[in-house]
Amino acid sequence: MDFFTISTNVASAASASQFAEYMQRLTKGLHKGSISSGFVYMPEHARAEWSISLKPRKGSQSVWSKINLELANAVAEYVVDVKEPGIVRKILTKDYELDESEKQAIEAIYRRFLTAEEGQAEARNARIMLVEAAFLQMLEQQEALDLDGFITFRLKDYGLKLREIIDYAVEEFLLDKQYEDFIALLQYFVYFQEPLTPFIHVMHKQGSEFVILNEGLNQIEVSSGDVVMRLADQELQMENMIVSTLISLSPERILLHTCEPEALAIKTIRQIFGDRVELCLRCPQCKDFLQETRQRDQVK
Repeated sequence: MDFFTISTNVASAASASQFAEYMQRLTKGLHKGSISSGFVYMPEHARAEWSISLKPRKGSQSVWSKINLELANAVAEYVVDVKEPGIVRKILTKDYELDESEKQAIEAIYRRFLTAEEGQAEARNARIMLVEAAFLQMLEQQEALDLDGFITFRLKDYGLKLREIIDYAVEEFLLDKQYEDFIALLQYFVYFQEPLTPFIHVMHKQGSEFVILNEGLNQIEVSSGDVVMRLADQELQMENMIVSTLISLSPERILLHTCEPEALAIKTIRQIFGDRVELCLRCPQCKDFLQETRQRDQVK
């Protein structure tokens, strides 16, 4: 083989240039006298085409072997970096019944998964390797490539990997939505509930551990979560227990003492009870109480 052409659909001149940039990486490091490449943008057809040719000479076969590997890597990186968002959108449209806002939310979660610092490079490289393997297999059979057809019909393993990540993103979206619906239900309940207790302290020890005190700083026992469980079919968690107790007490004011204002349990309480909650980040009362509690826990 001494000539190869690859073409793809492009949305604009800018996306055509982006395609060209990925493909033209190939010629770097190769012997310029033996190879040539060309790029054509056809705006009337919304297509771009890139080609590479090699002058026949001694050792040209080994040069083509190197070109094939470089070409496979360039195509794979282009697919993963540029084409992948469109592939994900097609999968969401075909496999799930979602409105536009839901698709956008799931795509955001998908991107968050891919850009997580832990394992980000490894995950990207794994997807690139799947595309490279399919591309090198295809090279044995033809000398021209329609990239969009290649993506649709040849990238089965890559598509399965994307669907796996998308499934996780959809599951995360549904859990987030379930949580938001649950919070909205509790907000509605609290809004129409008459206050039963003028004022309480909520001491946040750590994580989802809380202690509730009345105005006289006497401890109030945390309930089993019955109120919350009657409102929604949710798995019982520590924050549900504290929320259930607060709903049962129906305080007019809550002074929430914490060192971790960004903790999920703190955010949940503030979301549900709104302007009834006042946040305390370190007053003498909570400092003394938490120190005394830690000492008591150490003795136990």
